[in-house]
Amino acid sequence: MRVGFWLTVGVLISGPDGMVRAEWSAVAEQKTSYTTDAFQFSAARRLRLTEDPSQPTVVSTEKPSDVIWEPALEVIHSTPTAQGKNELSIKAQGAIFTNNPVFNHADYRIQDRFSLDRDTRVLVRYRYVPNLFLGPNFERRTGTRSIEEERVSSHHWRAEVERRLSDAVTGTFVMRYGLRRYNESFAERNTNFWTIGPRLDYRATGWLTLMVTYLYERGLADGHAQPQFADDVSYYLHMVSGGAEVRFNREWDLGLTYVHRRKTFTSGLAGDTHVGRFDATHQGIAELRYHFSEAATAMLAFQYGKRTSTNVLRDYQDSILSIGGQYRF
Repeated sequence: MRVGFWLTVGVLISGPDGMVRAEWSAVAEQKTSYTTDAFQFSAARRLRLTEDPSQPTVVSTEKPSDVIWEPALEVIHSTPTAQGKNELSIKAQGAIFTNNPVFNHADYRIQDRFSLDRDTRVLVRYRYVPNLFLGPNFERRTGTRSIEEERVSSHHWRAEVERRLSDAVTGTFVMRYGLRRYNESFAERNTNFWTIGPRLDYRATGWLTLMVTYLYERGLADGHAQPQFADDVSYYLHMVSGGAEVRFNREWDLGLTYVHRRKTFTSGLAGDTHVGRFDATHQGIAELRYHFSEAATAMLAFQYGKRTSTNVLRDYQDSILSIGGQYRF
């Protein structure tokens, strides 16, 4: 279960315009998930607009299932401003694997969301995911092609500008810059990348909101200038996502998301297995939520992903079933 709680404390801050009320909140949650492929869980989880849709993964011939515990804690400081509201938050989240602890990892995030005026909001975020285990792989730096653990640490800087275009339509422009730093055995894969793209939200009725997103990303790896390793993971990526939020009544609502991602590798190095290769991923997510009250919510989610590539041995599919809940006070 995902058990969330809100702790709210009113703080009075003296300013030039008098007394301004600031609010501290804390959100703790826990989600429990079952996956049919532990190797793909982290990348599948982050294949969303708000996450990291280009996170690398190693596709193993092994497909170990597992149960994952995902605790999280977020602390939020909210302050009214002349333009609207400023929300500064810090969040830490973990993924603890029951049977495959080598995949255990954490995700840290700090962000600020503030209003420029009644119709425009800005979000800036930094996210850090350290020492994520991808899987065993053949290293190329020594020339022996020995099997080593492949790990990566990711840094992302993100900015979003959200603008209400009409009573029914909201547009968001997303910009992202990131660094991926691999362990020494795979250091030629160190990559700098940037991402841009729009999102549109359309409130069709009081009970239905539709969303569509497009992202373009370009990643340049150190290996493009190191032909001796024949291991250039540079790429460009297109991602299209569509979704709907359906509100049945005050108690029930349903979120639906479909994601298609195509990642094309740009290596032209002789002997590199990335030459001419692409990965195409399809993923669907359905999340059903029941609101017992304004304070308590339960959820049940199912996620299915399928990836095809030019190398049939790297094709995969995986399913994730999650159950959770939230309580606010």
